[in-house]
Amino acid sequence: MKMKQSKITFLTSLGAGLEYYDFVLYVLLASFISQQFFPSTNRVAALFATFGVFAVGNIIRPLGGIIFGIFGDRFGRKKVFANTLLWMAFATFLMGITPTFSTIGLAATVIFSLCRIVQGTTCGAEIPGAVTFLSEHIHEKHHGIHFGFMISAIGLGGAFGSFVIWMITKILSDAQMLAWGFRLPFLLGGVLALVGFFIRKHIPETPAFLAMKESTSKPASLFSKKCIGQILSALGVLIFPACFITFFLALPVYLNDTYHYSFPDIYLAMTFGHFWSATLLPVFGWLSDYVGRKKLLFITVLVFAIFGYSIFSLLQLETRWALFGFVALSQTIIAAMASCYFALLPRVFPTSIRYTATALSYNMAYTIAALFPLVANYIYEVIKKPSYVAGLFISLAILTAISTLTLKDNQDN
Repeated sequence: MKMKQSKITFLTSLGAGLEYYDFVLYVLLASFISQQFFPSTNRVAALFATFGVFAVGNIIRPLGGIIFGIFGDRFGRKKVFANTLLWMAFATFLMGITPTFSTIGLAATVIFSLCRIVQGTTCGAEIPGAVTFLSEHIHEKHHGIHFGFMISAIGLGGAFGSFVIWMITKILSDAQMLAWGFRLPFLLGGVLALVGFFIRKHIPETPAFLAMKESTSKPASLFSKKCIGQILSALGVLIFPACFITFFLALPVYLNDTYHYSFPDIYLAMTFGHFWSATLLPVFGWLSDYVGRKKLLFITVLVFAIFGYSIFSLLQLETRWALFGFVALSQTIIAAMASCYFALLPRVFPTSIRYTATALSYNMAYTIAALFPLVANYIYEVIKKPSYVAGLFISLAILTAISTLTLKDNQDN
């Protein structure tokens, strides 16, 4: 019996949201992780080490995307798509039970870092897999609304992570949070990801992959000149969204150190922001089905290029309303972009290499983006001027705008 497209979207979205919850915990809890697993007499040095491992976890993502992508292009999207959640569940739960540096020494740092690398590897296949899976199950004229709901679920996964941490920080004291409270979100995430694995096993294989397996046509090469050009073009489109979203995940440390907002206020604002984005994503997705995804993406990044400095200047007011205003405007930009580029990306590549090429493009962008919090933190420590962050993002937005205009759809879709 053929599964309805709406049900496929729901099950795909549910698993993607659960996995994203697991993935974002590390950076949301960076302040506590740095003290327990990367101890140093200098707090800045400890944060550098923590964000360094965060960067390594993202740097490994292209490798994970290539490995899982090759298997997905050869043996089927469904098997790989389900198994990524199983690996994520294992790594996240282990992070929740790993003893601290004060208990087992350097082994704690190594184990925690390896778990983050496993998270990065599986995440390198998860979102590209979801994007590929939906693009081959859903009719192209409805991609916007279906992708909007899927990315909304990912946003809700991030919101759930922020909400859980906010609740714990409100209930527990700082000492309790540092001692054992930071473990609770990881333990919950491991269990939820395992549930997602069993749910995802029931989704059928995509019609496009089944048709490709029966075809006698020669498959495209990932290393052809044409494909490399397509990957670079997609990378240009993704670079600003990837850096902006990654920076937003590292917001707690940035806002606390730079503007001295309290962690409870930051986590509450981020929870609100994720819910706000999740609400807007289906709306922008529906809009992109009518006005065109390239047009909507171009307009969005152009708006940020014009008003980026004004958005960031809100933080200088150092009030709760200014914080919520900054988060709301930033998440509106993110929602508008995400509703477009996720649907555009898989259509750039032919079916035979779609999973691998989509994963490689997406993860290369996020590998570069993983270095952004590290660079931003270093520059701020040197020049003590937060306004430079807006300037960096505006430059990236202009690059994405140009790349969007040159992006071409693959002819075999």
